[in-house]
Amino acid sequence: MTDSTSAPAAAVPGPLAGLGITAIVVVLVFAWTVIGTMLFSDLTLFGGFLLLWHWANLEALEIKRMPATIAGALVGIALAWQVVYLTQQMGSTGTIIGLLVMVAGIYLQVINLLPMLFNAAAMLFLTVAAAPLIQLKVDFVELALATVVGGLFFGLAVEAIKRIAAKFGAAA
Repeated sequence: MTDSTSAPAAAVPGPLAGLGITAIVVVLVFAWTVIGTMLFSDLTLFGGFLLLWHWANLEALEIKRMPATIAGALVGIALAWQVVYLTQQMGSTGTIIGLLVMVAGIYLQVINLLPMLFNAAAMLFLTVAAAPLIQLKVDFVELALATVVGGLFFGLAVEAIKRIAAKFGAAA
């Protein structure tokens, strides 16, 4: 579910512009891979990429949507983490409590209460971070950090590119 503040769909670029955008994406992905692997493990690096995917495809790269995207991503990670934590602390009772908390978070997103926190980004990150393979191997704190740093990296890079493009567009 999305809230009423989601960005409208962007116009489809032409073939030449599409090549330029693809080249920029390749450079940014490469840059994040290099920077991210210096800061985080390979296993958590996907947090920044997943955040970029969400922000680009569902928020149309609108910088004003980045805070809700990052906040939602962190909520999704926390919802997945708390199930693991409660299970480790309390066994099957913890699993049940954790799943109830997870369902409550999903409900808050469905009824669009607190959309800054319980939004499509939260549900995307919950879905991925709650996958058993991820839950068993990921460091949730590092995943949260990689997600935030990746979001800031991609947000700053995209905004810089937008400003450069606007200057070239104004000059032409």
